[in-house]
Amino acid sequence: MGNPQFDIAIKELQERTDDIRPSDVLMFSEPLRSALNFVIRLKRFSLTEFGEQLPFTREEVKRLADLLVARNLFDVSRFATEAEPYYEARLSAMTRPLTRPPSDIWKKIG
Repeated sequence: MGNPQFDIAIKELQERTDDIRPSDVLMFSEPLRSALNFVIRLKRFSLTEFGEQLPFTREEVKRLADLLVARNLFDVSRFATEAEPYYEARLSAMTRPLTRPPSDIWKKIG
């Protein structure tokens, strides 16, 4: 049987189909929420630094990081190596494409 905290964290990330923004981090359970807050503040961080914030194995942390890259919260840094992956957190809340407001928006507001 695996780590129940990891099972919850991976389930929360796998259930999301859209991109994750920094403001979405509040919806995650602990310890994932605190770890994400920590690394987002760092902006650039290693897998080891991310793993130090979580009670999971390195392989489990890598799975989480890969999901976060797929959901556009993290980017793989150009400094990454096979032995030590580095990531950069997307600090912008704009990870989803903008949509144009309807042309009659001012009629609806006014």
